[in-house]
Amino acid sequence: MLILTRKAGESIKIGDDVTIEVLSVSGSSVKIGINAPKSINILRKELYDIIKNENINASAVSLDDISGLNELNELNEINNLNNFKKFVQLNGINNLNALSPDKNKKI
Repeated sequence: MLILTRKAGESIKIGDDVTIEVLSVSGSSVKIGINAPKSINILRKELYDIIKNENINASAVSLDDISGLNELNELNEINNLNNFKKFVQLNGINNLNALSPDKNKKI
């Protein structure tokens, strides 16, 4: 670990793209500014730890926990088909081939 002492207005460079500047010091609090490319995620450590733990927990899901997803997917497909049938009825479409972008392909 590198330990540095900086005063308000002083900064630290990390590589060519990241600058950390001490903006102010008040009692035991230090306000810092970080200038970095948008491609670099910057999080407070406590948030980073929470996200990391949530990702670990999510990856520990067993197959039993997700066994109902196939049934849910089947219900979704049925619902989509029913919605399509309603769309066809509401729009008075008698020829489904009229919906095809490829007029040579039959639906």
